[in-house]
Amino acid sequence: MNESFRIWGANNNVTIVENGREYSLPPEGLDGLEISINGNNNNVVIELPISFIDCKLALVGDNNSFIIRSSKKTRLVKVSFYIADGCAIDIGRNCYINYSATFIAKEKPGTKIIIGNDCIISADCLLRCGDGHTLINEYTGQPLNEPGDIVLEDHVWVGARAVLLKRTYLAQNTVVGAMSLVNKRFDIPNVLIGGVPAKIIKSGINWDLADYSHYIEE
Repeated sequence: MNESFRIWGANNNVTIVENGREYSLPPEGLDGLEISINGNNNNVVIELPISFIDCKLALVGDNNSFIIRSSKKTRLVKVSFYIADGCAIDIGRNCYINYSATFIAKEKPGTKIIIGNDCIISADCLLRCGDGHTLINEYTGQPLNEPGDIVLEDHVWVGARAVLLKRTYLAQNTVVGAMSLVNKRFDIPNVLIGGVPAKIIKSGINWDLADYSHYIEE
C-alpha cells in the first residue's frame, strides 16, 4: 500500500480538479500530502495548483468532507487536517496557510470549519470545533460544551499561535493578534482583535500581505 495514500472502507472519493477537469487521485497520491481515510462515504476535493510539503489529511469514520481550493501564493508546510464524526473542512482560494497550522473538525455530525478566500492562517495556529472532552452540568448531567462551527469570511488574517475554538466567527478583513484565543462571534468587519479571550482592540482597519517597507513604496 502507498504510505502517502491509504484508504479503508467503501464509497470514499478523492477528486483532483485541474483546469476545470476532474479526475480521481492516482494510486501514487499527491506530492507532499499524506492522505488517510478510514470509514465510508467520505469525500475529498483538492483543486490545483496548490503545493504541499509534509502535510497530513486524515478522515476517520463516515460522511466526512474536505475541500481545498487553488492557491498560487505559497506552499502549505507541515499543516495537519483531521476530520471525524461526519464533519467538514472547506478552504477557499488563495489562502496562505503557514507552518504547522492544525485544523480539527470532529465530535458532532455536521460541524464545519469554513475558511473564505484570501485568508492567512499563520504559523502554529490551532482551529478546533470541539474540546475533546465534555463539561457536564453537576445537577442535570447535561453536556455544557457542545461543539460548533468555525467560520472565517474573506480576507481574514490570523496571527501566529492563535487558537480559534468552537463558534468562532470572523467577519471580512478581520485581523487576529498573535497568541490570541477566539471563542465567539465578531460580526463587525475591519477590526483588529486580540487577547485571551479576544476582544476588539481597534476598528476601521484593513491589511495587506506586503510588509511595511514594501507597502509604503507601492
